[in-house]
Amino acid sequence: MAKLELKLEGDVAIITMDEDDNRLNLGMCASLMEMLDKIEKETGAVTLVVASGHDRIWCNGFDTDWISACKAENNLEPVKQFLSRNLELRKRLLAYPLITIAAINGHVFGGGAVFSMCFDFRIMRLDRGFFCIPAIDRDFPMLPGTGALLQSGMPMYMVEDAVLTGRRFTGAECVANHVVVNAYNNDELMEKVMAFARGLNKGRRIVSEMKKVINGRVLKLMEEDLKCIERGELRV
Repeated sequence: MAKLELKLEGDVAIITMDEDDNRLNLGMCASLMEMLDKIEKETGAVTLVVASGHDRIWCNGFDTDWISACKAENNLEPVKQFLSRNLELRKRLLAYPLITIAAINGHVFGGGAVFSMCFDFRIMRLDRGFFCIPAIDRDFPMLPGTGALLQSGMPMYMVEDAVLTGRRFTGAECVANHVVVNAYNNDELMEKVMAFARGLNKGRRIVSEMKKVINGRVLKLMEEDLKCIERGELRV
């Protein structure tokens, strides 16, 4: 299981990811899902913040070393399981009954960048850290649900730039393109994130109902993506 820390500050739940590079794999997905369940069932929090314990990387995407090792051994079943679990994690966040904020206090790459787009709001580090989706350079295909997710949170011209060139975007560029709410230097980032989070004191029931509407198309496409993975139709 991955190293995660949970603390509560009033109505705000804060998850801190504290693995090396916070890469997404079976263990990280399982730990995050377990933490989301714990917050929903055992706390009265109405807002969720997810940050990194490192000031260099928020999430460095899929655990590509592990995926490559599985492919080298022609053992693709664990990879299929991971892709399904990762999609379940994305769906869980998109329908989560708390307002969610990604406190991106470092680089966010690949599947980590897509993961950040599952949050309702993103606040990014200004003085360091890139937002980048280099799947085209890794020869890794994109599922329809992922494409719809990116289009729901980014202007189309930026989606095209990010997906077709693998370009790295700075915090300032993400602010200018409305991908993140704002960006701050690292020494004030969490203070600003928490001030924003405390102002989002909304009821869980209405938040859940709203999300099912605004994220409905993406969630439906992700359901189809899951079926595609289960049938073994996704090239990995």
